[in-house]
Amino acid sequence: MQHTGTTSKIAQPLLWGMVHGLNDFSAGFMLSYYALRHNPSQSFLLLIIYTIIGFGGQLPCGFWIDRAKNLRPFAHSSAAFLLAAIPLFYLQPEAGIIMSGFASALIHVTGGAVCFLSQPQEQKMKSTPLAIFTAPGVLGLTLGGLTGKLYPGLLWMALPIVLLLFVLISRERLPEFIQEPQKPAALDTHDYIMMGLLLVMCFRSFVFDVINQVALQYEFGVVIIGLSAFAGKIIGGLLADRIGYKKYVYISLPLALLLFQLGKDNLYALATGIAFLQSSVPITLLLMGRSLPLHPATASAFSLGASILLAGLPVYGLGNSATVINGFRNNYYSIAVMIVLMLAWIISERMMMRKKISGPV
Repeated sequence: MQHTGTTSKIAQPLLWGMVHGLNDFSAGFMLSYYALRHNPSQSFLLLIIYTIIGFGGQLPCGFWIDRAKNLRPFAHSSAAFLLAAIPLFYLQPEAGIIMSGFASALIHVTGGAVCFLSQPQEQKMKSTPLAIFTAPGVLGLTLGGLTGKLYPGLLWMALPIVLLLFVLISRERLPEFIQEPQKPAALDTHDYIMMGLLLVMCFRSFVFDVINQVALQYEFGVVIIGLSAFAGKIIGGLLADRIGYKKYVYISLPLALLLFQLGKDNLYALATGIAFLQSSVPITLLLMGRSLPLHPATASAFSLGASILLAGLPVYGLGNSATVINGFRNNYYSIAVMIVLMLAWIISERMMMRKKISGPV
């Protein structure tokens, strides 16, 4: 993929990683602050609206960006939406949260596309830049949710930082889309690959949702889980590039399962398991990008939007997360989910190997 920027291939993911983290911090802050001052039904409804826009909206944004093949207007719009969401939240909280949802959808797909396209085409795509971009999100969301409860005015301090990031994005020369025509593809092979990868991402996100709920019973449990997810993504991206993603995943996922089983009443064991589980995020994003090389924004939307939206349905859609959590504590959900996760990963990896053997599609 052609890199046309003026900075190194790490600078763009680092910049968009900061935007991603600040966006999720703002969203977590707004939702937490709003929940303290409104009844649960209002808060839950607004959370659903935000989720539909922020995660479900990524797919249409991804299609739109890939069709336009021009990142600049979407990069400017995503930063502008985030910039507008903060003051709007204090004027009209519901409107600010909805604006934050639009910013989230655009930032995820635009930032993911930038990370894919900023890597030189002559080199094999790496997972480290993807880790740098994805890791700050969960940490920002966690810290935002915490500070929204404790320091109501803190979000104003984020405004000049967002403005600075907006200026940096405006001055950066964004990477260009690959212009080579798409070769005839075995669509069924692509479909199987994407379905397998999406299944992996959904179940990984589902497990994270469950563990996150379990961590609520511990003091600062959510913060520890957030820090673990952040560290896991960074470490996973680095190690996958160093020893190979297959070898790393075959080590990390069984260790995650073992730690979940042994550490149901130990927050630090759970956190370590989360670190291993979340370390596969940049790897699955990498594989999705390889599967859709001419559609980087859509690949990001599948990885960072659709999978998270679908994963939340079993936990929150039924309105009874306690049932899922009890199943986790009794081994049912954790064992079943991790088995499906491993099977889906193996199927996806074999489909990728078949694609490689049969030539480019």
